[in-house]
Amino acid sequence: MIVLSDTTGSERADTVLRGVIGIYEAVFPGRVRGYYLEGSYADGIGIVTSDIDLEIVFKDDLQDDERGKAQQIGESCALLSAVELDCSVADEKELSGGVVPIFKKSVPVYGEDIRDKFPLIALDKWTSNRMHAAYWLAINIYHRPENMLSPLAYPDPTGEFYGYDNRKLRLPDGNEVDCTRNLVRTTGWIASALLAYKAGKMLATKRECFQSYHECLEPEDAQLLRDIYEQCRQQWNYLIPESAEDREKLRGICARTLAFEKRFLEVYKQFIS
Repeated sequence: MIVLSDTTGSERADTVLRGVIGIYEAVFPGRVRGYYLEGSYADGIGIVTSDIDLEIVFKDDLQDDERGKAQQIGESCALLSAVELDCSVADEKELSGGVVPIFKKSVPVYGEDIRDKFPLIALDKWTSNRMHAAYWLAINIYHRPENMLSPLAYPDPTGEFYGYDNRKLRLPDGNEVDCTRNLVRTTGWIASALLAYKAGKMLATKRECFQSYHECLEPEDAQLLRDIYEQCRQQWNYLIPESAEDREKLRGICARTLAFEKRFLEVYKQFIS
């Protein structure tokens, strides 16, 4: 029996965690140092449609065959999970060079708590990580051309929400519906990159980021991000709203997003030049 050292606050999510941890412990007996919950559940702001972000840290140095098997197990668990699940695999050797802020603020749910054992990643490395990751995500998640000389366009100019609703979300009953999780994710990553680059801030959680945007963003961009967080995540739970009034409100949010992405692209070009 797997007994969690902390809880998500959701019995459904806790059950998934116990199951996933039990599988890893059975397949890799004595090899995992600890399991760390990240994301919304770790920050205490999980909602009914939140996914589970689980960092699995192996002892010492993972061999290639071990890593491949560990990643495959995580992907298989995600297919079976009643809650959307994202398992990441790391080992102590790679963490010894510095860990990202989200790991420092994670919640250990099983095994040893070794967060204080590793230094925080340097600001310049974090900034580079966030800038490149935000660019990669904004391009690839919406299937845009990778040529930065190409004008950035809406993911789907003809769509009701301009293509920013291109991800499916699995509901508790198993049905999949369109959602705004990609919209929240891409804009959040861009904002965290800009906070690192312009304000020297290393922020780990959605809540921290959304509370700090006004420090380095134009007022219209800060307002956009507040609207995305408060409406898309908090009010609509990432789901596409049903009422005509709310759908029009979401359409307006999506219409404003492209300008924000374009401003980030200009900053990114300066960053890599």
